[in-house]
Amino acid sequence: MSPGSADDTTRYLCAASYLDPRFGTRAITEFLVEPTRPVPPSPGLDAGRVLTEAVRARARRKNYDGLLVLLMAVVIGLSWDNPLLYGWIVLSIVLVIARSGKNVRVTERPLSPKTLALVGVAVVIVWLLLTYSGEIFDSGRSYSSRYYDDVQFDDSSGGDTARYVIGIVLAVVVLMVVTFERWSLWNLLTTRFKRFAPPAPDTGTLAGLFTEDFRAQLGRYRQIDEFAGAPGAPLVVYRGYKPFVGAGFRRDAWSMAIPLERVEDDGTDPADRRELTTETLYEEIRGAIADLRRSAPLSPDRRLGGLTVTEAVFTPAAELVDHLGESEAAAYLPDIEYPPHTRLPEAEVERIRREPKEWARYYLCFQVETWDRELVLTTFLHVAVDETTLYVEWTPFMLPPIRAEYRAVDKMRQESLRPFGQGLVGWLELPASLPGRIANLASWIRQPRREAGVLDPERYGAASTLRELASANLFTDYFQLVDIERYEKIIGSRLLPTIGKLLGDAGFSTANFDEQAAVVVNNDITIGGDNSAPITQTGQRGPRPRPSRMTGRQTGAEA
Repeated sequence: MSPGSADDTTRYLCAASYLDPRFGTRAITEFLVEPTRPVPPSPGLDAGRVLTEAVRARARRKNYDGLLVLLMAVVIGLSWDNPLLYGWIVLSIVLVIARSGKNVRVTERPLSPKTLALVGVAVVIVWLLLTYSGEIFDSGRSYSSRYYDDVQFDDSSGGDTARYVIGIVLAVVVLMVVTFERWSLWNLLTTRFKRFAPPAPDTGTLAGLFTEDFRAQLGRYRQIDEFAGAPGAPLVVYRGYKPFVGAGFRRDAWSMAIPLERVEDDGTDPADRRELTTETLYEEIRGAIADLRRSAPLSPDRRLGGLTVTEAVFTPAAELVDHLGESEAAAYLPDIEYPPHTRLPEAEVERIRREPKEWARYYLCFQVETWDRELVLTTFLHVAVDETTLYVEWTPFMLPPIRAEYRAVDKMRQESLRPFGQGLVGWLELPASLPGRIANLASWIRQPRREAGVLDPERYGAASTLRELASANLFTDYFQLVDIERYEKIIGSRLLPTIGKLLGDAGFSTANFDEQAAVVVNNDITIGGDNSAPITQTGQRGPRPRPSRMTGRQTGAEA
């Protein structure tokens, strides 16, 4: 996919920063804070555009928060003794509590008794303030007048009245600002990020008085890959536990170690036997699975026709830093002041393929994108062989669809009156939201502090991609589960027969291999946890995606 193109995934993730501030903050923190952190691969996604919108959404929120905090400070200063202000504060707290922790609409879930009790208490408090405010403040004024009689203080109510009026007028101005903010956001989402909308020009604030300046870092995501078009393979430098950055959630993985035994009297001329090497294994498996492109009718919408077969080298950032003194490390990280390379030269890839290191592993990768590129299955294969043993490692991953709340932009009608109602509710909740707005203004995303002279591996490794940040381990449709199972089984069906045939062609007995292959196919044996022992029937399974929660129309039996 070209850097300038955009599909639904890019569109949804651009809107996500406006719909969910936490997503935008996580994206900025992960990808724009460290200038030496590599740009992780994001197939089917314009990462530069998504991150630009994340920065723009953060600047927009901070600008509005700064204006609202300033206006509310003036309102509170003018109306500090007005009972209407305290009624507003109590009502805002009750409204925030009433909808806190609720991710469903009120029509789908009635208010709890606790919430109703809070609302009732708030109504009583507001009624008391409004009913007895005159007596409270009159008694206060009588006391003050008696206290200041000796100094002949002239208490005039005209100044208080003007102050109250100005405070109320400013509160109305705040209502207008909040409503305009909600309307402008609604308009932005329904024009720039609606379905089939042409790519909009990059306009808007990227930096300001309260925001960080990430423009230099954004430029990295708009540049062409330093090794684009060159031979070799992608290099993924990762931090944390999972090396397969961007692949999503692991499914059932398995591995097997097969002792090899020569068949001496099989009637085949030894000169006609194929050589069994790691290279020939990868070559045969690559060809067999790539042939599935011609079996496109096996898949809905002929998705197997788009099956990709690639390769990649994975290395942990911590181990890479530990081995910087070795000459081979220059192909990965030539300068500690810059990010690691995103692609390895062909010679280094061949060397790692034949002789993997503890800190650098080669994998053959098979990927199918389906459901309009929202659902991706990626399987990783690693093999090794010598004259006595064959080792096979098979690790499938599934990248699920984007969270449903980030796709809400498709349900927003441009001429809707909902933003005006949201503006009114936002205004009523404004006093309770002031601490959060002030905290947002004071927040600052910056590089972590580093000890002088200490080389921190965290600077050089990626942990996730934008797609992974926006995904949940959930299926949104039954057929998505069916399709993932389909592609995983179809791709796997080419692997084991190809290996078995190559073993036979090389003059090795296939009995041991067939026995363990039958266990894998028939009993669905997987690697669970940290188990690295030979394959046994453990019954353990990797974390499976769950079907998303259905509506109230679902029957009890279906649930």
